[in-house]
Amino acid sequence: MASSILAMGTLLAAYSGPAAAQASSFLKSTVTAYQDDATHSEILKLLKRVSIEDISNQLYGTAYTIDIEVGTPPQTVTVLVDTGSSNLWLNPTCETSGQQKYCERFPQFNYNDSSSIADTTFGQLLSYGKGNASVEYVGDNVKIGSAKITDQIFGINFQSYSIPLGILGLSPILTADSIQYSLVLDSMVSQGLISSRAFSLDLRSVDSPNGSLIFGGVDTGKYTGSLAKLPILDPADSPSGYDRYWINLTSVGLTFPNGTSGLLLSGDLPVFLDSGGTLSRFPNETFFGIGDAFPAAVYNKSSGYYAVDCDAANQKGSVDFGFGEDENGRIISILYKDFIWHTSTNPPCILGMAIDNDEPVLGDSFLRAAYVVYDQDNENLHLAQAEDCGEHIIPIGSGVDAVPSSTGLCSGPAGTVARTSLTGIAKSTMHMPTATSASRGRMSASMETGTAVMTGTPTKPSGETASATATDSTPVQVNVMARGTSNPMAAFGLAAAAAVFLV
Repeated sequence: MASSILAMGTLLAAYSGPAAAQASSFLKSTVTAYQDDATHSEILKLLKRVSIEDISNQLYGTAYTIDIEVGTPPQTVTVLVDTGSSNLWLNPTCETSGQQKYCERFPQFNYNDSSSIADTTFGQLLSYGKGNASVEYVGDNVKIGSAKITDQIFGINFQSYSIPLGILGLSPILTADSIQYSLVLDSMVSQGLISSRAFSLDLRSVDSPNGSLIFGGVDTGKYTGSLAKLPILDPADSPSGYDRYWINLTSVGLTFPNGTSGLLLSGDLPVFLDSGGTLSRFPNETFFGIGDAFPAAVYNKSSGYYAVDCDAANQKGSVDFGFGEDENGRIISILYKDFIWHTSTNPPCILGMAIDNDEPVLGDSFLRAAYVVYDQDNENLHLAQAEDCGEHIIPIGSGVDAVPSSTGLCSGPAGTVARTSLTGIAKSTMHMPTATSASRGRMSASMETGTAVMTGTPTKPSGETASATATDSTPVQVNVMARGTSNPMAAFGLAAAAAVFLV
């Protein structure tokens, strides 16, 4: 590795002073379409823009990626976009990824070729579902879209299991005794690239060619109605006890092809929004409540999923998820075509959900239909029904009202909260089941938390200094791509029985 060795506090000193904001430019980049002769059928028709992560979508999409540039001279590296974890790390071990040929398609970062890299004195073991990565941390320049971050701390992997790509974690740093350092969003703010720790994510529907990830901005041309502001739950009130994007799901309903709609479930069910989770995951009561009411869906005991006729994806209808109450609430309707997942196994089509009685998740099967703004500084999520009627990006400022309350430019239902129960189906109450397993504890107790387990003795900072103020910063957009497999139950080497595909 590079000869320069820096203690953690030295690297953090790079964030202590104000820096001039760099204006984001709208640059185009070339995106390559990948095709696997085996199980990975990828459709990568992307709208190329350096400042938006344009996300190509598909029937089988199981992961969403962006290309970033690292080091001096810059090297292009592909990473997964993950709102369920907080670390940036590179270079999975392809031999143990579970998908070696797929993993080897993507460029790796050669740290020996970077003249600007600096070592730190610590490492961590990061756990993701059935996978893990042992990383050592370094500092180097990282460019995401038009934003160049100097001396960003990130992990270089030297041993990993069941993970085919590096990860860009966008969650707040997890609580417990994890190592504290400036994450990517922190660095963007402290270096004046964006005004606050906030970004918007729009994965898009299966029949849309692209989606977007915007740091420090909101695209009002990508949703309908207004953005509903929902408080992120305190970790103490969440099932895991960790800092994640937890909000309360307050209702679930169905809209049938004949237009009949109504409530199935109501209550307060904590869920976190995870772009790294292929399927959504619910406790038994919610899972079976949706599946039993879904037209012609049949529970398959051997797989643990609800099988459904693939042709049902062509029917009109939706699964309707409600958040909040009255005019402050919002319903996000997931069309059948987005909630039904195609596989290469038997059954060939399943509902996009699995059972999880510990940590409920709204994954990609939900996010395909939602426009979400993640506001870490004010601890809020902003939700709206996703649509696409062009592009009109508004910067996110700073302070309590940093996220603009602009109404989306697209026409369509704004998602009012449903109140009528479905005829012939008894409405149930959603809640977290009583814990039957041992307490998860503070560190590495849950393999699905992305919790960092220290493998060395790091030099910990005594505290971070105040961030610089970005008075003239503009939104940073990046090209986001969908990577997929025709078998989501085998995605990235994670066992189907685990009901987890990515963290």
